[in-house]
Amino acid sequence: MSRPLRLRLQQTRYPHWGRFSGIGQYLRHLPAERYAVDLQFSGDDDLGLRVPEALRPWLRRKVQSRGMAWYKLSDLAAELSIARGCLGGGPDIVHFLDGEHGVQFLPSLLRMTPARRPKLVASYHQPPDLLPELVRRDVAERLDRVVLVAPIQRAFFEAFMPAEKIVTILHGIDTDFFRPAPHASGGVFRCVAAGQWLRDWPTVKAVAERLRDRPEFEFHLVTGKPTGLEGLPNVRFHKGVSDEALRDLYQQADALFLPLTGSTANNSVLEALACGLPIVSTDLPAVRTYLGDAESLLLPPGDVEGSLAALERLRTDPGMRATLSGASRRRAEALSWPKVAERYDALYRELAQARAAAV
Repeated sequence: MSRPLRLRLQQTRYPHWGRFSGIGQYLRHLPAERYAVDLQFSGDDDLGLRVPEALRPWLRRKVQSRGMAWYKLSDLAAELSIARGCLGGGPDIVHFLDGEHGVQFLPSLLRMTPARRPKLVASYHQPPDLLPELVRRDVAERLDRVVLVAPIQRAFFEAFMPAEKIVTILHGIDTDFFRPAPHASGGVFRCVAAGQWLRDWPTVKAVAERLRDRPEFEFHLVTGKPTGLEGLPNVRFHKGVSDEALRDLYQQADALFLPLTGSTANNSVLEALACGLPIVSTDLPAVRTYLGDAESLLLPPGDVEGSLAALERLRTDPGMRATLSGASRRRAEALSWPKVAERYDALYRELAQARAAAV
C-alpha cells in the first residue's frame, strides 16, 4: 500500500491512568510514515450519547441485555461515529483497544458495505473466568482478529472462533520512563503495590498486621479504593499521585509485594519490573508469562506464611535482591513498547494486505 494505512483506534479512558498507562502506548512507536492514526477515547460512562436523560437507564439496560456488562452508552456513541466514518471510505482498520467495552454493534452496522468494510480488531484484557459476562461470542467471532494480552485467555476464544484469528501480544512498558535508580534504605525495607483491580488486599493486610511491630518493614500502597488496611501503622497510602511520584515510589522501594486474585497483564508488575524491583506475587499463569525468565518469588494464593518468609529473605539478603533486580530489568526491556509495537505493525500490515486482496 503506497499511501499511509488509515488506522482508527477506540480506547476507554480511565480517570486513574497516567501518561504512561494503557495499551495504546505502542502507537508512539509505529513507523510514522506507514500509518495515519486516529486515536479516540470513550468515557467509561453514558455521557457520550446524546439522548433524553429519562431514556438513559432504559437504553443502557437494552445495550447490556445480551451479555456485555461493561458496555456503556459512550461506547455506543463511538461505534455509531465509526460507522458513519466508514460510509465515506473511512479507515482501513478499526481497532477497539478495550474489547470488553467497545465493540458490539459495528460488525452488523457494516454488513451492508462489504467493499468498504475496514478490518475489525479488538483487544481483550480480562481473565477467562470474567469473559463470559463481558464478551458476546456472536460479535467476537465476526471480527477479523482478536488480540489477547495473555495466553491464558486463548481457550475461551478458541471455543467459538478459528485459532488463526486469535493473536497474543503481551502488554508493554515504557522502559525509558520507568527505570531503576539508587536509593538509601535507612534500614527500612519498603514494599510497594499499586492499582485496584483483582488485588488480594486481605493477604496484604494479614502480612502487614503480622509485621506491624517490625518498624523495619513499610508498605506503600498506590490506590484510590478501600483496601481494608486503613489505620495500620506500617502502611502508607498514596492517592492521586503524578506519574513522576509513582515512579519515585517504585524507585525507592525494595520489592513489589502484590498478591492477586487473578491476572492477565498487570501494569504494576510491569512498572516494577522496569524499575528493577524483585517481585513477590501470586503464582498465576499470566504472572509467570509476564515474568518470563526473570527470577521471582511466586506464592500460592493467600499464602501469608510464604509471603512473610519471602519478604524477610529479601530484606536480609542484599545479594539476592541485586540478582532479582537485574533479572526484572532485563525482562522489562524485552517487553519495551518499541518491541511490542513491532508485533502490532506486523499484524496491521497483514490485515491491510488481506483487505487489499479482497477489494
